[in-house]
Amino acid sequence: METIERIYNVKELKAKIKVAASYQIFLKNQRKTVKLQGLREMDPSEASWKHHVNRENLANMYVAYGVMRGKDLEEQLKAHVSKKAEHFIVYARINIEKLLGEYKIKQVEAA
Repeated sequence: METIERIYNVKELKAKIKVAASYQIFLKNQRKTVKLQGLREMDPSEASWKHHVNRENLANMYVAYGVMRGKDLEEQLKAHVSKKAEHFIVYARINIEKLLGEYKIKQVEAA
């Protein structure tokens, strides 16, 4: 029986996705100007642009997570970055390749 080598550190990326997703919920609440639930911790305009940046990062992390689990990169890009212009897809692909390189497990050769 063959053993499957682990190439990526999926657990670490999954933990970062959970943190970013919970931060996204916090930012969504802080964007509100009228029916805010809880305390105001940042300006609505600041929360708005942080929400946008975090959304892009989350989409890239979701695509990288799918690729780590064996899905096709093109299918994942269609699912998460589908309604954007071509230059956004190219930029997303570059960021996804950086993420994959960041979470790749460094293999040590046996002596």
